[in-house]
Amino acid sequence: MAEVPVFLAFLLLGPEASIFSSIIYWLILLLVGSFTPLGPTMKFVAVLSTLIGLWAGFRLRPSGGMGLALGGALGCMIRIAVMSVFNYFVLVYMFPGFLELAAASISTFLGLRISDNLVALTMSMTFTAIFNALHTPLSIIPAYLVVKSLIRAGGSRVGAYELWYARLAKAASRRSPQRS
Repeated sequence: MAEVPVFLAFLLLGPEASIFSSIIYWLILLLVGSFTPLGPTMKFVAVLSTLIGLWAGFRLRPSGGMGLALGGALGCMIRIAVMSVFNYFVLVYMFPGFLELAAASISTFLGLRISDNLVALTMSMTFTAIFNALHTPLSIIPAYLVVKSLIRAGGSRVGAYELWYARLAKAASRRSPQRS
């Protein structure tokens, strides 16, 4: 849930604001997070990769709902791919001892005995991909619901700025043909 403010910044103010807020989030995690600097950096890369996919979805489908759905799906896929490569690098090259720890945790969780490193790596990568697949909508949907509530309440502006998502939705409604 700590990523929600970053995605809220994306929907309220646009991609630049979300990148800025993700950098602030990363810097805070570097100061108070665990397993610094690797843990916070991995979180930053996960958030940034999701933002790239979200932004790409809105670039491909500038309408509100379709852009969000496509961007969420792209963000999820990009996050899974990027974090799989990152985790592979960490588990195989940087900290191979973590693979034994991951195998022990998975063995305990599943009630299995994992003795082969390839099986341990495959299981670790699979569970990490599932985690990232679940984490993406759990971060984007609450931010979307907040923004949608603000728009419904008539708050399509923050100070002098029109909400980024509201601006996209309004532009999309002007482009779409009227139904009778």
